[in-house]
Amino acid sequence: MIRRIENIERVKLRLRDSHYSRLLLSHIRTYGTEFDFCEIFEIATSKKRIGYIACFNSAMVADIIEGAKVTNACLREIKAFIAFKSPVSIEICPELCTRLGFRNYIKHHRTFFEVIKGEDSFELDPAPKYDYVFSTAFDSSKESYGLWLTDTVRRVNRSLSKVYSYRSSVLTVRCYSSGQAYITDVATPEADRGKGYARKLLQKVAFELDKEGYKTYLAATDETAGFYRSLYFPEKGSDYIYKLKE
Repeated sequence: MIRRIENIERVKLRLRDSHYSRLLLSHIRTYGTEFDFCEIFEIATSKKRIGYIACFNSAMVADIIEGAKVTNACLREIKAFIAFKSPVSIEICPELCTRLGFRNYIKHHRTFFEVIKGEDSFELDPAPKYDYVFSTAFDSSKESYGLWLTDTVRRVNRSLSKVYSYRSSVLTVRCYSSGQAYITDVATPEADRGKGYARKLLQKVAFELDKEGYKTYLAATDETAGFYRSLYFPEKGSDYIYKLKE
């Protein structure tokens, strides 16, 4: 059974130490259950809760509780729930994925890499201009600057996210929990690629977050994974992200 949680403050969360739970927790900490664009659901059997789902704008993330047993009936309900919600993207733990995947979705393989810290030999820009970050990291024909800006500012103001740049390269530290920090949207303008800016930015951010007690990691598509392998970043597993067919 999948039920919406109306007041997250009344729920004793049992999130595990995983990438998916970190994303869930970041949505909960940022928005709670006050807004219709951020819905939190529990996944439960007849006896107990076994996991959670967050639907944030057009994205979905789902994870199970540590040690939870997932039944075939649960998998069928997850599949039906996804068909009903039709999110644009799905990040879901492998335990909740059906063998055949999800109808109308294409699965994209990605690899997780640990970011190795570098030296403290230069200064980062810890507050780059948001319009520059957006234009560098995103295709404006596919992403809404207004939505991205509103969400990013809220997370940054609540100390739940950070945005950095070095020279022309940018990245976002998306969320922190359990001693892990997740980096996304690493980007460099095409004219400046190959100059080492992204490498230095990643390693310096990892250095700064290490001082705060966090190890950093990121997820790379098959198209970009070679870059991180060239930096000798250790691989930390892989999964699939599901995207709605256009």
